Amino acid sequence: MFKKENSIKIGATMPIAPLLLLGALVLLFAIASPAAADPYLGGINLTTANGTYGTVTGDLWFDAYPGFDDAYDPDLVWNSSTLPCDPDDVTWARLYIDSYIGNMQANYSQKVTTEFYNGSGYETLGSEIMNTTYTFPADGGSGPVWINDHCNRVTSDFLIWYDVTDIINSSTASTIVNVSKPDGSAPWDGRVKAIVLVVAYNNQSCNVTHYWVNQGHDTDSYLTDYYQSYTGNTTFNTSAVYTPGEANLTVLPLASFNGNYTFNNDDQLTWANPHQGSYFQWQSWNVTSLISSGIDSYMTYGRNEEDDRPQYSGYFKIPLALLTVEDESLIYDFSNETLGRAGICLFAYKSQTPLKAPSANDVPNTEFVYTTDPTDSDEYQKIKYDDGQFQDNQAANNNYAAHRFVFNVSCCSNASYFDAINVTWNGKGLNDDGNGVTLYIWNYNTGAYEQLDICSDAAEQTLTGEKIANLGDYISNDKLITLLAEQNSKTDRYDSEIYTDYVKLVLKQ
Repeated sequence: MFKKENSIKIGATMPIAPLLLLGALVLLFAIASPAAADPYLGGINLTTANGTYGTVTGDLWFDAYPGFDDAYDPDLVWNSSTLPCDPDDVTWARLYIDSYIGNMQANYSQKVTTEFYNGSGYETLGSEIMNTTYTFPADGGSGPVWINDHCNRVTSDFLIWYDVTDIINSSTASTIVNVSKPDGSAPWDGRVKAIVLVVAYNNQSCNVTHYWVNQGHDTDSYLTDYYQSYTGNTTFNTSAVYTPGEANLTVLPLASFNGNYTFNNDDQLTWANPHQGSYFQWQSWNVTSLISSGIDSYMTYGRNEEDDRPQYSGYFKIPLALLTVEDESLIYDFSNETLGRAGICLFAYKSQTPLKAPSANDVPNTEFVYTTDPTDSDEYQKIKYDDGQFQDNQAANNNYAAHRFVFNVSCCSNASYFDAINVTWNGKGLNDDGNGVTLYIWNYNTGAYEQLDICSDAAEQTLTGEKIANLGDYISNDKLITLLAEQNSKTDRYDSEIYTDYVKLVLKQ
C-alpha cells in the first residue's frame, strides 16, 4: 500500500547551505528503449527496466510537490518530505524533477540545478542543461531527446532523475530546485511541474511486498488520434509473486486532465481528476482482485477522449506507474529485504563435511563472517543476491566442501499454515574428480538428509526442490529448517571447492 505525503514551501528564505543529444555510446547506457510510444508527438514507453523492481518487508512510498511555481532565483522551489522509515531502512530511492520548457518544440534553453539534503547539509545532485529543439516524429523528427542517461526532453517537459538511496541519511528529505538559462539569466519559463521522491523501505514486518516502478515519458494527444490511434501500455512481472495478496496501483501523470487506464482487462479503472497540481496529479486503485497467480500484469493508458473540450483533455503525459503486491507466502533469504535477518535468525556455515550427506545436521559449524567493518570481508554479503558474487570454501583432505543454511522460521511466523517448502540454491562445485553440487534438506523425523536436487556441471547452476507432504518433518521443535549444499567429490587428488551465490527458502501458502 502506498503512503503519500507532501509539504511544500516556495521562496528564497530556505537555507541553501552545503544542498544536445548524445551519441549511440551514451544511449547504450541510457534508459531502456521503449517497445512502443506515441507515434505523432513521440514518447518513451513506461517499463520496469527504466525504473526498478524489488522486494521489501515494508512498502513503496512517494511524496510529491505538484507544481506549478517559478524556480528562478530568488524564487526557488523547495519541497520537504518526512520519510516513513529510518534512513537505514531505505533500500531504493529516486528523485524526479520535471521542468516546464514553455513550448513543445522551440529551444527555450534551461539549466536545472537540484540540491538534496544529505543529513548534514544540501548536496548538489547536478546542473542539467537542456539546449535543443524538439521535432515530432509525424513531421519526420526524432522525437524524444536524450540529454544524458538521467534526463530527457519530450515535447515541453524536461524530465530529470537521480538515484538518492545512498544520500538519504536523515528522516527529512528536502529538495531545492533552481531553473535558469545556461548562462544563469532568467529562463523563458522556468516553472517546475513536479518534484517526486519514490522510496522503497523495510520495516521488519512479517510480510514481503513486491514493488515495481515503471518509468518512461510517454504522451497521447488529440493530434495523435487524428494521425494514428494510440494507447500506451506497460507490463509488470507479477508472475514473480508466489501468493498474491493486497495489490495497489498508482499513476502519476503530468497532465491537467487525467487519462484513462485499464489493468489486466478491458474495463476502465474508476476515473477521477484529483488535479493536485496545475499539470501534475496522482491517482491510486486497489487492484487486488485483478492480480492472478503466475501471470504478469498489464496496464494501458491514454488521454480521456470522452471530454468535449479537446484542448483541455487533448494532451496527456505520464512518466511513472507504481505497483505493489503483498506476497502471502513467507520468503526468506539473506538480503534483509525478505523475512528474517542474517546472523540473527538466518545462519550460514562453512567449510566442509566428513561424509557425503553427513549423518548429523550440525556440520559444517563455522559461521559465515558478518561484519559492518568495511576493511573486513562480510561473507553474508556475498550470498544476499543472485549477482555473481560467491562465498567460496575449500575442503581439507578426505572432506567434502559444503555450506549449511539454517532458517529460523519463527522470526516472523509460527509456520503452522503453509502448503509447501520450496528451496532455491545458486552456485557451483568444483573438483576434477567430480564437479557439481547436491542440495539437501534435513528430515527431523528420520534424522537424515534428503536430496532435493543435484548437478554435475562445473558451471554455475541453480538447484531447486520442493516438499509438499509431511511438512512438519522438516521443521524442528524450535522452528528450524536446515539445508545443505555439498560438493559432489571429496578432496583427494584434487581439491573440493564450493561456491554459493544465493539461497532462498519459501513457505508457500
